[in-house]
Amino acid sequence: MQTVAVNVWAATLSVVADAMNNTVKTALGGMCIALSAAIMMMSSILPYLTYAIPGVAALLVLFMQVECNWKWAFGVFVGTSIICALVVPYKEAVGIYIAVLGYYPLVKTLFDKPNKYISFIIKAVFFTVTIIAAYCVMMFVFGISAELLEESEKFFIPVLVVLGLVAFMLYDRAMTMLEITYYRKWQRTVRKLFRKR
Repeated sequence: MQTVAVNVWAATLSVVADAMNNTVKTALGGMCIALSAAIMMMSSILPYLTYAIPGVAALLVLFMQVECNWKWAFGVFVGTSIICALVVPYKEAVGIYIAVLGYYPLVKTLFDKPNKYISFIIKAVFFTVTIIAAYCVMMFVFGISAELLEESEKFFIPVLVVLGLVAFMLYDRAMTMLEITYYRKWQRTVRKLFRKR
């Protein structure tokens, strides 16, 4: 009888702990979405940071993936995408976030699995295809103005893609180093803050 009671009590504590854990995750996800949207709003003030601002916002997806899992991180990406599509005036930055950078922390894990040369090729193809597709959809389907492309000569567009690829690879490397640093120095502090055991 005592063993049954102990088992029931343990099961009850487990359910409560899971519920509290999900509550913390939900609150954390909501904070990440709100902060991401606030960061994306800065693109209206600083339109020349079309790529940098979505890149910074995407780091919160990475944070959610590290602290929870990819499902919660994907939820942050979807929530941020919807809110930004509705309220952020500078749609080019929103398009970059949705089509290229916002979900990149989720697929980066897969891209990092092969050896570094194959990984580099996969990432280069990913960026080139998604950025070209993103601008085609933005300009020809939704009629969103892309000032940098419109003001550039046609022959200069491949140069912009190459420069973008270089910046993307640097961003990828910075994200890797930031994740390592977070694990080593900051994760324990963050988990204490949210009382995550």
